[in-house]
Amino acid sequence: MKYYHRFKDALEHYGYRVDEHGYVWDSQGNQAAGEDNYGNVQSKDPNVTAICIEEEEKGLLSKLAGTAKKTAKKAVKKVAPKKGMKRARNEKGHYIADDPNTPENEAWIEDQDYGQGKL
Repeated sequence: MKYYHRFKDALEHYGYRVDEHGYVWDSQGNQAAGEDNYGNVQSKDPNVTAICIEEEEKGLLSKLAGTAKKTAKKAVKKVAPKKGMKRARNEKGHYIADDPNTPENEAWIEDQDYGQGKL
């Protein structure tokens, strides 16, 4: 899909015509904008640029509003240590990270010394 095809309805509302090749023509038949084979767009008419920017902003705002209504923000589940738990360490003393692909949490282990006055 060519760039200006996304804004075809808005451009036609203002009197421009978008052809099948993605070129935009004004009401007098002059080429107002186009897209080359590499996807670069050029616009000789500042009104075409303004119309496209305005429509793009409307589209982004409606997408943001739509996604906010459809999906609730998912809270990141933080694993709080339980009493009697401590961070797991490897043989070098570095913390071990939790593997998200497993159901158990490898980052925390039971503290054998909990409740005995030692930490």
